[in-house]
Amino acid sequence: MKKFHALKVTAKSREAKDAIRIALEVADELRGEYAFRAGQHLPIQIERDGKKLRRTYSICSPEGQWPLEIGVRVQAGGAFGEFAANDLEVGDTLEVMPPTGRFHLADESTGDRFHVGFAAGSGITPILSIIATVLQQEPASRFALFYGNRKQDTTMFIDDLFALKNRYPHRLQLHFVFSEDEQEFEIGSGRLDADKVAQLHKHFCAGVDVDEAWVCGPGAMIDTVTDALVGLGMREEDVHAERFGVPRGERPPVRSAVSADTTQVTVIMDGHKKGFDMPRDGSNIVDAAAAQGVELPYSCKGGVCATCRTHLRSGKVDMAVNYGLEPWEVEQGFVLACQSTPLSDDILLDYDKS
Repeated sequence: MKKFHALKVTAKSREAKDAIRIALEVADELRGEYAFRAGQHLPIQIERDGKKLRRTYSICSPEGQWPLEIGVRVQAGGAFGEFAANDLEVGDTLEVMPPTGRFHLADESTGDRFHVGFAAGSGITPILSIIATVLQQEPASRFALFYGNRKQDTTMFIDDLFALKNRYPHRLQLHFVFSEDEQEFEIGSGRLDADKVAQLHKHFCAGVDVDEAWVCGPGAMIDTVTDALVGLGMREEDVHAERFGVPRGERPPVRSAVSADTTQVTVIMDGHKKGFDMPRDGSNIVDAAAAQGVELPYSCKGGVCATCRTHLRSGKVDMAVNYGLEPWEVEQGFVLACQSTPLSDDILLDYDKS
């Protein structure tokens, strides 16, 4: 199981009106464990008011670059964001789990592809890492980014994007869309809805075969852009999406008891087996394990980040919500433990299977 390590904050800077950038130092002996693919994220844990709080933040650094950098949007009432903005200082440490997530470039690249990215707000964070990595590692590939925000002063990583544009002027297109700032041309105004995607595609991708699309932002934006790109002729498997948070109104329902019985849960992790009993009353496996003193990996508890991904080797579960697994993973028996409740007398979960 991936474990948290204390990483030192080496830099902290204002990234936009309501966002900050945090740099995390990774010791030489941990760099193999923290090696990441462009697009992955870091689960981070802090303690507030005597309780542990976990959040997940995408890495904005290109592959192979140290220190690790993340972007944090600061919103009123956001416990981690307010802590990071007001209390966290350079020299402090954060408890950070090694990178995870499957929103990333393929292990092997043809090196001659046309990528498009659609980002909204802080959804630019993993896509910035992907853009920089593509431009550095695939000399024949090109990238077109369509980036939606409310206003320019809330646009994260704008300096990084222009720096990449200056370095790769013929391989990177940047197109900004603002919903509240007035723009000279209509195409730069509005939101990334289906009509806007079609308009942008027509003007900037006409006659080009798009090989892969990268979409990140709020859930509704993800669905709209994905459907629009598929409608424009892209294969669904070539459109990759990363959600930031669970879509509103789609939290998993509270279940009534399945039965009065218990389920015997066996967990394989790091080559060892652990077991515990849990009531079959609608509790999810992560929370039930914690109640028994067994710590299983998790972060968002919303079925989004896939930190709790595990392989169901035997038994049956009901997975309430899934925003983190690909269809092929579900077909092969992977589940999200934070969203799964048992339906059989025994279940066997294998965290060592990748």
